[in-house]
Amino acid sequence: MRVLQNRRKRQESLGAEIASMTKKNQLTPQESAQLRKSIHDYVLNHIHEANEVVMGRAQWSPTQARVFSTLLNKVVPDLNASFVQHEHSTKSLNDLSREELEAIVQGESNTEVKGEVIDHDSQKPSE
Repeated sequence: MRVLQNRRKRQESLGAEIASMTKKNQLTPQESAQLRKSIHDYVLNHIHEANEVVMGRAQWSPTQARVFSTLLNKVVPDLNASFVQHEHSTKSLNDLSREELEAIVQGESNTEVKGEVIDHDSQKPSE
């Protein structure tokens, strides 16, 4: 029982700290890091309670679940959104197939072409 009381006091303290930090218009990098650490600590303190909810041994209201989910996303962002990988390759013009050249012209390719641009209008025919 005493452990729960101490945990609740720490949670209230963290909540007050977060509220006081967010009252300012702009945060310094150090304040931003402190805020992130406070959110991390808050989520860490509640992760066991969240596990109890998931296992069916405890219940949260929809609002509690939504708040925990929002805070969790601040600490551990959605990996699907964070790690989008783009494939990029570089080839010589001579090594490209017709299909690859057409995809480049249509803007559907991530292939970078190395070569020099020749402006035909600026060249004078040799006499």
